[in-house]
Amino acid sequence: MMLACVGGCGTIMDVTAFLKKIGDVLSERRTSARELEALEFAADGRDVSIRVRGKPHGSLYPPLGVILASVGRTCHEQGVALPQLNRIAFLSDEVRVELGGAGGQQPAKVYRFPIEGVLGAPRPEQTPLQLVAARLARSGD
Repeated sequence: MMLACVGGCGTIMDVTAFLKKIGDVLSERRTSARELEALEFAADGRDVSIRVRGKPHGSLYPPLGVILASVGRTCHEQGVALPQLNRIAFLSDEVRVELGGAGGQQPAKVYRFPIEGVLGAPRPEQTPLQLVAARLARSGD
């Protein structure tokens, strides 16, 4: 787990700008989304805990910039303020964004971003079903 101070460590930023700054800091440290387990936020975003996975996600996991841009865009569209942001979990099938609940208990709201399709990972190819025309032989023909 690493701790980071992002965005001036005393001012409240817009969520989109804040997440971009986090992405920049992690890129400088050569940390990718594949390596992340979660980003946890406290003190209105002034304290950020970075949890790293023991085993990285697969090679098709979306880039961190794509994930954080999508999360930031949704937060902006939904009017989410930085102090509401509690946690971003980088799961194998989705990125889960948890917004604050009273006293840090259960999240008040959760946004889910599926990895396939939504965040840019390719959807598995559907194998086309091949129809084979068969002629049934009648007995006595």
